[in-house]
Amino acid sequence: MNNFTDTHFHLSSMKEKGVDILSLQIESGMDIGCEPEDIKPRLELIKHFPSIVYSVAAGPWCADREESAEELVNLLIENNRDTKPSFIGEIGLDYYWKYGTVEKQKELFIRQLELADSYHLPVALHIRDAEDDTIEILKDHSPIKGGILHCFSCSWKLADLALEKNFMISFAGNVTYKSNKVIQEIASKIPLDRLLLETDSPYLSPLPYRGKINTPHQIEFTYQFVAGLRNISVDCLKDTVKENFETLLAR
Repeated sequence: MNNFTDTHFHLSSMKEKGVDILSLQIESGMDIGCEPEDIKPRLELIKHFPSIVYSVAAGPWCADREESAEELVNLLIENNRDTKPSFIGEIGLDYYWKYGTVEKQKELFIRQLELADSYHLPVALHIRDAEDDTIEILKDHSPIKGGILHCFSCSWKLADLALEKNFMISFAGNVTYKSNKVIQEIASKIPLDRLLLETDSPYLSPLPYRGKINTPHQIEFTYQFVAGLRNISVDCLKDTVKENFETLLAR
């Protein structure tokens, strides 16, 4: 039994890559939304895992779509009228891939931060090569329930603000890569009660599976690595991450 908490994975994407979803054993964690319309096929997979939760969102890649930011958020609301998500996410900014325009990404991000507040939900943030704009937005639009900085790959400047704004910080398999010394340093020093771990399956497999399709079963390698960084036992880290995630859900 996989009794590691995995706070961020994509069941639909794993299925598309040929993973046998029914073979997975996931005791605790969250399936993540990406598009306004993706909830129905996701729920067909989520129903096989009664102990996990799910989020809904229009991610920054949606800025490439023809609809306006307002229309995308309205689509998200309409498609989820009968659902019970635990988070809004993954939302945020991604300037690496240059989706749409910076202005549209920002508007889509801010509108969903406001949506999260209207539904009293925390958020899961996707931030890539957009640290400064994220900091400015969170200064003025920090969600009431806080949330998660998913797959953290930024500097201590954003981590420090996130901690101040009641966020938890989640590290994925890339924290195990030898070149990611900055991420490793942050993972070693943030308060233990703000630390989460994830796979981002089917992406970002940890060592020794880098470059291969990822699944929640491989999260144990990330736990082992981060436990080593923190000089604590894997069992202690498992208990801590589970408690931290449950704290977010209870807000």
